Amino acid sequence: MTARTRTRSVPGDWDTPHWMPTNGETVRRACGEDFDAVRVAADLAAPALAALGPYTGPVLANHTTRTWVFLVPPGSAPPGRWALGVRVMPRGAAIGIPPIGATGGRDIHWAVPPGQGTTYADDLKRILTGPLPPTAPAHGSGGQSSATSPASAPPRRPRPLSPALLNVGELFLTGHSDAQIAKELSRTVTTVRTNLRQIGNLFNAPNQALKAAALLAGGHLPPPAVQMTAPDLAPVDLAVLRVLAGVSRDAELPVELRPTGIFLDRVDELRERCAARTDAHLIALAAAWGLLPTLTSLAIAKEQT
Repeated sequence: MTARTRTRSVPGDWDTPHWMPTNGETVRRACGEDFDAVRVAADLAAPALAALGPYTGPVLANHTTRTWVFLVPPGSAPPGRWALGVRVMPRGAAIGIPPIGATGGRDIHWAVPPGQGTTYADDLKRILTGPLPPTAPAHGSGGQSSATSPASAPPRRPRPLSPALLNVGELFLTGHSDAQIAKELSRTVTTVRTNLRQIGNLFNAPNQALKAAALLAGGHLPPPAVQMTAPDLAPVDLAVLRVLAGVSRDAELPVELRPTGIFLDRVDELRERCAARTDAHLIALAAAWGLLPTLTSLAIAKEQT
């Protein structure tokens, strides 16, 4: 099985920063030179990351200390406390910078590695000092970041999506790639990606699986028709599906499946067993088979009204 790419693919202002370690070991870097660092309590950091949306700047997580660190452009975050549980690290304070491949575990690792985009201090402060969306407590067992496991079911929006978003969403649920959706709808790939980003922003859904779950749980689209019968899945497989869809917390998983890399490997296996093209397709198939009743009942009820 080919390993999945576990980082977002859109380059940003932090593409290949020179301050990253090159020897595979964690190094100490001083704040205020190449970046400012905002240390955030874990229970605040996960919903803040979800609220920032896709393509954020680098974010470090440490499940042992239960703190995350958002890296923002240097000089943009004056030191001090923004809110309870949030502190801008003073200039010269050293923090650990792990290698780019460190994306899981209990100790310091990348919740969002460099190269995905930029988080601006003003946006982060606004989110952290305002009301945050409800989410689960941060993972305390070396589990996945909010990029792969938000804490609660995707919020349902009463107002309908536009026809343009629904058309994209329908093909998205069947596992079409951005290019395939663009060709099918006679749109540009850029337009399709913008539409998918809009869906993600509407539902605080930063990844494919959560976008699919939001479209289904909100009743905007029914599960796609399927010909294949559901494979025989073990209870742990169903738990993985529920966590992937955001309707369960990772505490439902066995401890050995909670680290990000192991969890994603299990998701890859499920995709192969279910003949799913993408994570979104996997969630849609699971809903169609009735394996995610929280999503299925809402979507089917909407379809029948």
